[in-house]
Amino acid sequence: MAIKGAYDYKGIAISDAYVKINSVNWNCNSNQVTSEKTPAVYNSDGTLKTEQVMETNWVETAISSYSASVYKDKAARDADPQNIITSFSGSVTMSVAASGKNPVNQAYLAIKAEDAYKDYTDV
Repeated sequence: MAIKGAYDYKGIAISDAYVKINSVNWNCNSNQVTSEKTPAVYNSDGTLKTEQVMETNWVETAISSYSASVYKDKAARDADPQNIITSFSGSVTMSVAASGKNPVNQAYLAIKAEDAYKDYTDV
């Protein structure tokens, strides 16, 4: 899978640029977050009536990223996959639900959601 479209590389117009994702990474971290559940209550004289109650929760943070290479066209990529014009990377909010699409497909959708690639087509 890849996408193709018009690409401007340093002022040079490439009409059928071929963009191929090289990698997709997903990391999930669990972080402990402690917050105040109930604030302390004080008597009118300033003495403590009821202590504050704290609670600890675990919050999962998922970080996803991709990297992609840009080729002159598909024929150039097929002839020599190492002959790239440039490469770029970005982040994607990855769905890990059973109904979610595969990670590479989600990365292509994230790229095509950007203004620079909105007119690109799947190939």
